[in-house]
Amino acid sequence: MSRVIVTRRALMLGLASGLIYGSWAYFANHTADPAAALRAAGVQFALSFGATAILTMAMDAVLATGGAPAGLTRRLAAAVLPITLLALVFAAAHAIAGTPRILATIAPSYGIGLVFCTVYVRSRSRAGARPAAVEPCSPAPGRQV
Repeated sequence: MSRVIVTRRALMLGLASGLIYGSWAYFANHTADPAAALRAAGVQFALSFGATAILTMAMDAVLATGGAPAGLTRRLAAAVLPITLLALVFAAAHAIAGTPRILATIAPSYGIGLVFCTVYVRSRSRAGARPAAVEPCSPAPGRQV
């Protein structure tokens, strides 16, 4: 049985995403009823927070499989698979809601999400290539510290 590990990184990236996209939703709807704009902001915050946190945890889980540093195949899977599965969930939700142009509706989120996932996986792969801790320098010979 696999275990889901919620990391501080996933929560912080989710929070940042929620604030950015929630603010955008408020701005996009601010000329309507103020209550509607706040609702839109709250809904978009929750969706963006959840999606980003889940994407981050999914990418970390894919990168963590296999033990050794992630090869090209695993890095590609970590960057593409989670965002594609999330896009399918979003497409299904839009289909249920009766959205007329589903692909046009989710394409920007998928594109931005794919860029985020690619940058994230690349940065995590590079971080994994470096030593986790740097040994402190030893004092010069004959010198007491």
